Amino acid sequence: MAMSQRMWRREQERKRRERERRARRRRNCTIVVILIAVAAGAAVCLRYCSAGTQQGSGSEATQPAVSAVPIPSGTPVPVSELDTSFYEDSVFVGNSLADGISLYGLLPQTDFYARVGIDLDNAYTTASVNSSTSIVDQLKSSKFDKVFLCFGESELASEDPQEFYDKYSEMVSKVKEYQQSARIYLVAIPPVTEEVSDASSNGMTIDNIKEYNDAIKELAFDEDIYFADAYEALADRDGFLSDGISADGINLNRDCYIEMLNYIADNSYIPDSDDLNADSTEIPSNSENSSDDSDRGSEETSSPRPTRNNEDSNSEDSEGSEGSSDRSSPKPTVNVLKDTATSEKPQRTEESE
Repeated sequence: MAMSQRMWRREQERKRRERERRARRRRNCTIVVILIAVAAGAAVCLRYCSAGTQQGSGSEATQPAVSAVPIPSGTPVPVSELDTSFYEDSVFVGNSLADGISLYGLLPQTDFYARVGIDLDNAYTTASVNSSTSIVDQLKSSKFDKVFLCFGESELASEDPQEFYDKYSEMVSKVKEYQQSARIYLVAIPPVTEEVSDASSNGMTIDNIKEYNDAIKELAFDEDIYFADAYEALADRDGFLSDGISADGINLNRDCYIEMLNYIADNSYIPDSDDLNADSTEIPSNSENSSDDSDRGSEETSSPRPTRNNEDSNSEDSEGSEGSSDRSSPKPTVNVLKDTATSEKPQRTEESE
């Protein structure tokens, strides 16, 4: 009986010690959880405080990929001033220029097969944003009235306009195969600021951009498709992108996109031989018809090229006297820092298609 009491006491002592150990464990776990929560909260606060400090000091690391800096000469251009009707039933295909339009949501009824860094090589294998199909193959899925191709910025580093022309020609052939009834527009490479051009080590200079745009224009002439001069729409009097309207001197802000899209809608055209002869730098073409440029030029003169304005007024173009007066009207050149337009080049009118 005495032995049984000692055993009972030992058992009670063992249970008491076990309860104390469990209580200490629970207490320690609670302390660890509290410490982890405090550390996590401190890290989050430090991160946001640091981000706010960098944003206040204008750090380039916090700037978005596409600039949101407003045009300094006035109030931002309202989206309502963008004529989106021209871009209905259309698709933009290509690099960050097309991706930026999608990012700002300027053309909600337009499709975009685009991604930053796309070039004429990886467009056949790389998918666009929110898609698993390559950018080129996506053109098989739907039929469009207009296809806008945006390429060239990534190819500037090679500084080989002829190679660029050859690859772009293959791309145009593929687009014509997939979109047989669509009007194809080749969008020129926009300008960069003078600072970026002078400091560039990857071919992104104004002279190189002009050479590549000459190649794009010649390809439009050879393929009998439209040339959309985004460079002329945004270049200042010296041919550069004006300072203060881009965070990095390359990517366009929202207002620039609106100016560019309105300009393209009003001034896109199919180049003729006069346009190529007016270029300061000529890019050799692989086309066998290059020797017949003079004959082709005379044909283009007798068959005026279409712009958006004349597409919307076919009945007026059918009258001879009114058509003659339209051919003498100047072609406006838009400056993003001004509300006025200057006339630098005669505008070609066009017959209804």
